[in-house]
Amino acid sequence: MSKIKAKSGQAVIIVLLVLVVVLTIGLSVATNTVRDIRISQQTELSNRAFNAAEAGIEAALSGQLAGGAVTVGTGVDAASYNVSVTTQGGVSGEAFVFNKPVAKDDTQQIWFVGHNADNSLNLSDPLNFNDKDLILYWGNPGQASNNATTPALEVSVIYQEGGVFKMAKGVYDPNSGRLSNNNFLSVSDISGSYLAPYNFQFKKQVDLSQAPFSIPTPGTTLYAVRLRILYNDVSQLLGAQPADVANTFPVQGRLISSTGTASNVNRKVEVFESYPVLPPIFDYVIFNGSNNSLQK
Repeated sequence: MSKIKAKSGQAVIIVLLVLVVVLTIGLSVATNTVRDIRISQQTELSNRAFNAAEAGIEAALSGQLAGGAVTVGTGVDAASYNVSVTTQGGVSGEAFVFNKPVAKDDTQQIWFVGHNADNSLNLSDPLNFNDKDLILYWGNPGQASNNATTPALEVSVIYQEGGVFKMAKGVYDPNSGRLSNNNFLSVSDISGSYLAPYNFQFKKQVDLSQAPFSIPTPGTTLYAVRLRILYNDVSQLLGAQPADVANTFPVQGRLISSTGTASNVNRKVEVFESYPVLPPIFDYVIFNGSNNSLQK
């Protein structure tokens, strides 16, 4: 009888151990299931919020933007977007910085003349920039100025003289060791932290009336400057500023910021809508090695 009782006690312990193992596995499966459901719900909400934010961007770009928060979808699929639109440029002495880093060889353009509502040029805009002193900023913080990937900057100024459109070009390289080979111009401002909070690594102030541009001071109209990063494959910060704080870059476009909301999830999308510019291929298909004007 004592042996039977001992075996019965062992059986109870084994059953309890089995129940503990089964319960542990069940709780683990339930926890993973709940977590997966939560992740799926958050992913769905995130996608809905992102789609709503994109809908806000499209509404702003198409000119159909309504004021305040706008609801898209119905019922459990409903989400909303809220859009803000701000112009970039048009403030005395203010620098214009491109809203995202610029890839190598991807030419960016800053307008020196303003635009009308139909995107045509407005040569009488009081904010037009026609000064010859300009500060250029480029390069991500902390980059060395003496290696093969140090970014150089190509600067092309489009202007009009005597009814003829012309282009003047200069290229600046912070890496002094390359100057004897590429014949670029040197850059002395290479210590970084220029134009906080962007903290550009390199800076160059240029006088467009002097070489290599030599744009005549009287009788010319500046139209735009085109900037192109060379040597570095990593996208770089890029911007420019009037050297005289009394001067102004005209409005360059507008920054559209759209926040989409679905339940407690927010997603934000930003788009910079610039005025139409010449495509980057323009810098490759048209090249003038002399001082002769570029004419159509």
